[in-house]
Amino acid sequence: MNYIIPALLFLLFALRVSAQSTDALPTRADSMRVYTSLQEALNAEAPVFRLDLSKKRLRKVPEEVFAFPQMVELRLDRNRLDSLPPELANLKNLERLTLSKNKFEHFPQTVVNLTKLKHLDLSDNALERLPDDIHRMRSLEQLILWSNMIGYYPGSLMRMENLRLVDLLNNEMNAYEQDRLHELLPKAELILSPPCNCTFDDEEDP
Repeated sequence: MNYIIPALLFLLFALRVSAQSTDALPTRADSMRVYTSLQEALNAEAPVFRLDLSKKRLRKVPEEVFAFPQMVELRLDRNRLDSLPPELANLKNLERLTLSKNKFEHFPQTVVNLTKLKHLDLSDNALERLPDDIHRMRSLEQLILWSNMIGYYPGSLMRMENLRLVDLLNNEMNAYEQDRLHELLPKAELILSPPCNCTFDDEEDP
C-alpha cells in the first residue's frame, strides 16, 4: 500500500509538467527559428512557426506555404504580389503578416478571415480603400498602411477595440478625414501626415 502514494504523486507531477509544456508552446513559438527558404521549411522536422519569403520575386504565394498550419508569422515583403489566395485563411494561428512593398491595389479580402492576426503590414502598396468588414480581424493591434492611396475608411473601424496603432503616414487626408479617424479609433495611436486640401468620396459617420 505504501508504494501507491509515491506512484500517484509521480503521476500528478508528470501531468503538471506536461500541462506546463503545452501552455508554454505559444511563448516558445515566438523565439523559434525564422525560415528564409521554403525548401528548408518543408524539410524541417519540427513545426514551422515563422517563415520569411521576402525578396523572392513572388507573383503568387506558393501553395507549399499552406503546409504549415501552426505558423504564427509570415513575411512576404518586397515581392510582386497583387492578390492573396483564399487558402491563406487556413493559417488560423497566424498572428503577424507583412506584405510591404508589393503591388496590391485592393485590400486582400482573405486577410479579414485571420481572426488571430495581431499585426498586419500592407505599407508601400497602392491600396485605395479598406474593406467594410475589416472589423472581423478582432484581434488586430497594429495596422501598418503608410504610403498608400487610401481614400475610404469604413465606419466599422470603430468596432476594432484591440487596435492600438494605425500608421497612415503618406496617405493623403484632409482635416475632416483625420478628425473622423480619431473619433472612430479613440484608443489607437494614429500616425498621420499633415492634412491636405483635398476631398474624398467617403461614407458618413455611422
